[in-house]
Amino acid sequence: MLDLPGAYEDLENYTDDLCSFIDTPFVRQITGGIHVNDALIHNAWDGLPAEWTKWWSSWPDHRLAQQDLIDSIDEDGINRADKSESTDHELFRSRPESLSNWLSQLKGLALTRTQKPGKTVILPEVLETRMKTKKSAEVARATKLIRDICESRGIRRVVDMGSGQGYLSISLAYLFPELQILAIDGSESQIAGSQAFADTLGIPKHRLTQMVHWIDGSVALADKVQDWSAGEKCILVGLHACGNLSEHMIRYFATVSCMDALAVVGCCYNHIVPRSAGRPEGFPISDALRGRNVTLSPTALMTGCQAPNNWPRPDSQALSMFGRRRLYRAILEKVFHDHGIRVAGDDGSERPTWGIRKGEMVNFTAFAHRAMDCLRVDAAQRPNDEQLRAYEDEYRDWEGRIAILWTLSVLCCKVVESVIAVDRYRFLAERQGVQGVDVVPVFDAGISPRNLMIVATKDQGMNAVD
Repeated sequence: MLDLPGAYEDLENYTDDLCSFIDTPFVRQITGGIHVNDALIHNAWDGLPAEWTKWWSSWPDHRLAQQDLIDSIDEDGINRADKSESTDHELFRSRPESLSNWLSQLKGLALTRTQKPGKTVILPEVLETRMKTKKSAEVARATKLIRDICESRGIRRVVDMGSGQGYLSISLAYLFPELQILAIDGSESQIAGSQAFADTLGIPKHRLTQMVHWIDGSVALADKVQDWSAGEKCILVGLHACGNLSEHMIRYFATVSCMDALAVVGCCYNHIVPRSAGRPEGFPISDALRGRNVTLSPTALMTGCQAPNNWPRPDSQALSMFGRRRLYRAILEKVFHDHGIRVAGDDGSERPTWGIRKGEMVNFTAFAHRAMDCLRVDAAQRPNDEQLRAYEDEYRDWEGRIAILWTLSVLCCKVVESVIAVDRYRFLAERQGVQGVDVVPVFDAGISPRNLMIVATKDQGMNAVD
């Protein structure tokens, strides 16, 4: 059963309010209607409520105003000593009521990320030293939960989709010899590396089978998994299954008869493919959200990948290079717009990416030259240095505004992720023969912000059908 936010007892009411909130004009604006890079072109600052912008403009350091926004959606509340710099500031107490109400609504719609109590396994050194601290903590918790489900359901076979370097699959095979694991990944190099490490641990291939296969929702992969299961029940697992991979896994669980249980943590929501005429299986996948005509823009999906409560707190004594880079990026788009410059990517394809060296952040002119070189802007189209300096002079005071616009966008991260989690939950709940559907915060969100695991089982003795 889904653990709804405190103000809700009914899933339908919660779904209605959640979907209505993300469809409000204001949320649409800050999560894609006006991208922060285009803020100067469309004067996005003036599109915000006047009492909010007046209040933010009164702060001596915009980073404190940003931190006030971020602290407002912290699930643990504002109670740590290191938050005093923003919360004790006298301006904090004069926050406009309408802004406080909006922040409360935002926070009140988010599914909890507070880690659900549960045991972990102690990873042996031979496994732990191969992982970073974050990954080690995730694997220690996930392996115990998966093994517990296996024991309760009489499952001896585990299918790990998107197995990558094999952190989860190898740990399951090494720790629990009674289990047989099928690790599937689309990368030959990842599978080869995983197999090589498994060989050093002496894990026999009949207990850990490695398969190179693109996980695309195809029947071909379903048939291969069914053959491997040899008529036994399986649990389908995935640790941070990227983008649509989670949705493919959910559909495999619902339709492949050997699948008896599911445990998958999603991530990289920016790679989710929206539903369209060409991709009818795209997001949203549940009848409940399709019936409500839910859509999420690419920018909104990207915000779902953010974790502002985990960002380092601002150092008032240091310059904000991140804030300056955001400002320069917005000025650059304004320059391109004003001068009619079209660059690679304006046709919908991806723009070339480039790195910015420290020396190219000394002023906007240096930044713009680097960007235009990388974007291959024709020399005849380029503004001269005097024009570039004029843009920097005109928008010098916009750094705080751009930073707050960006922060407002990422504040929606938990609501966007909640929409995605509810869609996946409701898709499973709509399937005949599926039971025990839940969304479980399995990891410490302070370490692993993508910590929502979709868990489900099937009715004993029944096969689910689509």
